[in-house]
Amino acid sequence: MAQRIGKRLTPMSTKRANAGRRRGPRGAAERVSGLLVMLPWLVERKRVKLADMAKQFKMSEAELTDDLMMAAVCGVPPYSPDALIDVFIDEDEVVAEVPLVFSRPLRLNTAEVFALTSMGKAALQFPGAADTGPLATALTKLRRLLPSTQDLIEVDLKPVAHVAEFTAAVESGEQLIITYLSPARAERSERAITPRKVFEDGGHWYVAADDDRSGERRVFRIDRVEGVEHTSSFSPNTSTPDSGNSGDESDWFSGLRQQVTLRVQPRARWVVESYPYIERTKNDDGSVDITMAVSSEHWLGRLLLRAGINVRVLEPVELRDVAMRTAAKVLERYG
Repeated sequence: MAQRIGKRLTPMSTKRANAGRRRGPRGAAERVSGLLVMLPWLVERKRVKLADMAKQFKMSEAELTDDLMMAAVCGVPPYSPDALIDVFIDEDEVVAEVPLVFSRPLRLNTAEVFALTSMGKAALQFPGAADTGPLATALTKLRRLLPSTQDLIEVDLKPVAHVAEFTAAVESGEQLIITYLSPARAERSERAITPRKVFEDGGHWYVAADDDRSGERRVFRIDRVEGVEHTSSFSPNTSTPDSGNSGDESDWFSGLRQQVTLRVQPRARWVVESYPYIERTKNDDGSVDITMAVSSEHWLGRLLLRAGINVRVLEPVELRDVAMRTAAKVLERYG
């Protein structure tokens, strides 16, 4: 029997809705961005398993159901039932029936054409963008819709230093010598790295690289790299061809040796907002449990000292006293 979403769907049982929930509430921008990707995918297939769709977009079934509830009330004026996206769950399958109004040719006004052209030109300047790809073709079509002032649209983005060098090194396997600033320790270090992947996350560019100093795969924030020297020494990338272009950057955590679970109180919410995490769970008392990857015990200890009593380690057990041990070392250093 079909379960209708929103006004046309009955919410799933509480037990089912809470199953698999691993993170706290997501922002509206994140949910809408996800729907813009998921809905065309769903419309093309018409009917898919709820579990398969959740796996495809790396969500829990409860999160996916919540987003589909939001999609079910989206449409065009006058927002009557025939002008809304019809999404429902039928025997653990997600079914999408799109009204004919959504199949009409898209009509853009001048402001919308201008905005799309500006954003498209900006996207073409990102590392890896193809000048002859689908985006460039779409911009060529949009250009015909602009008024005679079309040549006045010029997007000039300041390039991020060294991104192109690291991207080239990923392709060639060249080892580079970098000067890297560590804000946590307020010191610079020189190390030899072999870049394996370049990606953007949260507005910053990162390079995952084999680090000769530690002998491990490490992740470096590119805007903290102050200098790059080429060595003409090459080491082929042994990763599978698809691993570098999967579109999912979460695998960079795999290069870090240790994972910890922290309980973060509301007063230390900046920890959740400032650092990437693998899993997140919101507790009834307002605290948040996050699982994150750390590069060293030293780094974790410094973070815990900054947070004070508002953050504590839950797992692993052997790191529960790391804040106390770090504090003792600091006191010893300063006598």
